Amino acid sequence: MFIVVGCVYLDYVNINQGTADEPIYWVKAGETATFTVKGHIEAAEDQTRRFLVAILVPKTWNARENTTVTYVADGVEDGVTSFPMSPVDTKLVPKNATVPWSELLMAEYGVSTNVLNDMEWVAFRTDKLYPIKNHDYANITITLKCKAGPKNLRFKPAFFINFAEDDFPGDDRYKKYSPGSQCFDVVEGDGGVTDFCAFHFNKVEPLAALQDDFVTFSFLGDIYTNELVNADAIYMEAIAYTDNGKVYTVAEKNEKTLMAKEDRAFSNIYNLTIWPAGFFGISEGETITRIDYIFTNADGTVNITGTDDKIAAEGGEVEGEEEPFTSELICE
Repeated sequence: MFIVVGCVYLDYVNINQGTADEPIYWVKAGETATFTVKGHIEAAEDQTRRFLVAILVPKTWNARENTTVTYVADGVEDGVTSFPMSPVDTKLVPKNATVPWSELLMAEYGVSTNVLNDMEWVAFRTDKLYPIKNHDYANITITLKCKAGPKNLRFKPAFFINFAEDDFPGDDRYKKYSPGSQCFDVVEGDGGVTDFCAFHFNKVEPLAALQDDFVTFSFLGDIYTNELVNADAIYMEAIAYTDNGKVYTVAEKNEKTLMAKEDRAFSNIYNLTIWPAGFFGISEGETITRIDYIFTNADGTVNITGTDDKIAAEGGEVEGEEEPFTSELICE
């Protein structure tokens, strides 16, 4: 049985890298982003517990290995001295759960307000156990210094805190979750921008894929107004570029390129799952580095491209030649 230790409050989350007057919601690839979480606990019974914090970030950040977490606390510490928090053992299962922390938080909160799944919850907890007496009031300020991954992307960080020794309480009074609300950008990195913040006409899963993985390309026809959703059939045209400079094009309109509509009422989502090496007929010893693609109807008169997506999302016009969607196949 979970013993009530008191109410936990998440008072403040800051992902701003600048100042209140000049906010900076971005970091350069490979550099360190600093996030701050403040909370407090109002104890209801005498207990001994740890503080725990978790952050939701893209998997490419490898946050468990690339994040340093510290905290200061008053009520249980002097409010000045900084102490470390350590990554929670990946196999540690909370006492009232059946899966480890990262899986548990993903099951409970998913990818928060983000729209792509290639994210993970990473949990950290205090090395010290704290005796908290009835009616004690403790404040804690947690600083997470995360090394950004190598890729250009946008996402909404989310956070979770609780104050329990290996417990995931069922009552929200004893745990707190802060969903992502502000987009945070990684700039000057590798490849095009992967947008976790908002839906687009296209989606690729998994984001980190190689030519021998199964990859699903999706056309999300309900995101913006378009004529392609009226087509009798929707296909994907694609071009693969390999590490030795060769180019492979698949443009036929048949079962190979036909996108299947998801079995959802009143939805216009179409998917095509491919094995890239076989789909493009890649020769042994070659490696696909990039796939460019568009969505089209049977005779190619109605297309949805990366340029169409940008115009729909941002409005106005885009200068230069029309560009396809792009998916990079990079080993993580």
